[in-house]
Amino acid sequence: MPGRCHRTSRHRLTTAVAIILTGMLSGGCATNQPVAPQSSLSRTKAIAMAKDAADALGGQVFTVSQTGSMKPTLDENSVVALEPARYHELQSGDIVVYRNQHGRAVVHRLLQRSKNGWWVLGDNNVAADREAVTEDNLIGRVCAIFYTSSSGPDSSATTIAQR
Repeated sequence: MPGRCHRTSRHRLTTAVAIILTGMLSGGCATNQPVAPQSSLSRTKAIAMAKDAADALGGQVFTVSQTGSMKPTLDENSVVALEPARYHELQSGDIVVYRNQHGRAVVHRLLQRSKNGWWVLGDNNVAADREAVTEDNLIGRVCAIFYTSSSGPDSSATTIAQR
């Protein structure tokens, strides 16, 4: 019976979505945080490569802090190169860096554009950021991610991903 099979499939899908949403809505950043990729690339080499990429585009280089908000895409072992981005060319799904009201650079993913700006969300967060990305606070769009074998301070890059 085609009708019955269709209803059963829809019920299974609805149940699966409900289970996923329940897990996502259970708190702030997940307590069982996923792991971002790593490579054998040293942090120094990753920053140098990111600088080459950013310089070619007139962009900037940032390292990521230990908030966990962008795991598994980014973590404290990640280095990102930014390209300048025109605000009106941004698209849902882009990873951007913006300056929050406290002056900290934040790296999160664009969700949806509203009349007040873009709503953004860390990949490992359950709620959108309290402030929107606007033309005035946008720093740039991530165009390259370099995964390293270790984290650590480096005075030649700026730390991002504050919550």
